[in-house]
Amino acid sequence: MPPRQPPMRPPRQPVQGPRRPAGQNILNHFRDSEGNVDIDKITTTAQQVGKLYGQVSPLITKFIKR
Repeated sequence: MPPRQPPMRPPRQPVQGPRRPAGQNILNHFRDSEGNVDIDKITTTAQQVGKLYGQVSPLITKFIKR
């Protein structure tokens, strides 16, 4: 008797919503309640990214050198 195989399922179709340009979507995170671009939010985020890079880059260089 051959081994039993599970029934075949049709492949899943990805769910697609409305497409927006990537830059516009990211910029929306840096707007204030009135819809204006908030430079303080951008500056704070850039500082946090810089600090994170400073903490993570030594670890990455250790793994790359191995």
